[in-house]
Amino acid sequence: MEPNRLRFLISALFVLSLAGYNFLTYTSMTSEQSTFNIQPGLTYNLVTTRVSSDVISGQFQENSGNPVSFYILSSAEFADFQAQTSFTYLYSVVNVASGSFSYTFPLQDTYEIVFRHGTGLVNNYETVSFQRAYQTHISSHLQLGLVFIVFGAASLVLAFRPEKLKKVETLPGSESPTPTPLVGGPTPANFLKACPKCGAENPLAAEKCRTCDAKI
Repeated sequence: MEPNRLRFLISALFVLSLAGYNFLTYTSMTSEQSTFNIQPGLTYNLVTTRVSSDVISGQFQENSGNPVSFYILSSAEFADFQAQTSFTYLYSVVNVASGSFSYTFPLQDTYEIVFRHGTGLVNNYETVSFQRAYQTHISSHLQLGLVFIVFGAASLVLAFRPEKLKKVETLPGSESPTPTPLVGGPTPANFLKACPKCGAENPLAAEKCRTCDAKI
């Protein structure tokens, strides 16, 4: 392979490997675990900032087997909850001693994860073990991956494009001589002989006169 084509091929393979890396790291997963107490008359809150399509999943358990309630609130819903004007939420698992959950965040926001006492247990201490995993999509990795794909494809095209036919230049004086065409004309007299009967001229090899058909 020609050096230029080899360089384009190596460049294409390198850029495509970068594209693959960015696609593989487009989605990342982080896990967290915590144990905490919900004090009497209070709630326990955790804050997380997420973007659209991020996912939280996991499980929780109250260590004494008492029921607790799990909620996910947007920043606006949590502000209303703190102001005690209303209590709305995006997702909930209510009044269970243990439970699992999975939720996809709809847009970029700061979300509040709220644990509350189970029914009839507002004045009790409750201890909760909470395991969760966040699946995050890094949009910049996806964009970079697409850009690298384009550059890699272009390099492959340059590496394997057909060669152009080279025009052969003729050096002055190296042209083949042009053959001189044969031009017809009268037969020289020394190649002819006269007919003894009619006197007409005939080729030397002729056995009969072409005029009177007499034998020469």
